[in-house]
Amino acid sequence: MNTQLANTSQIHDQAFKRAVAILEGLKVPYAAIDALGVKHGTLEVKEPIKRTGGRKYPHGERSEYVRKFLPDMKVGDVVMIPFDRYEAIEVQSSATSTAHRLWGSGSVTTTINREKSQVEVLRIL
Repeated sequence: MNTQLANTSQIHDQAFKRAVAILEGLKVPYAAIDALGVKHGTLEVKEPIKRTGGRKYPHGERSEYVRKFLPDMKVGDVVMIPFDRYEAIEVQSSATSTAHRLWGSGSVTTTINREKSQVEVLRIL
């Protein structure tokens, strides 16, 4: 089946016109672009955001870095995780996420200590 022809077939045109008629009947703002690229409606249409490049770090790299600081923590223990080459919020996020996987939701509380360039993690559950 040729999908390019299907996108401009009579049934698609009818369905599109019906959808536009419904939206106009509801008197709601909308924007729709038909198979020929013609815009219908009053809302502004913006170009989709195009991602450039891939991940900032390889998958799992930050959690692997953080995990080595957490495995032996008991309730009441505090560990300090240096920022190393990461941003503070990235280390904090990874520490919270890793602790969630290890011990469950709400198991730690964290804070960023910018003076010492580290994230402090307190295990509470």
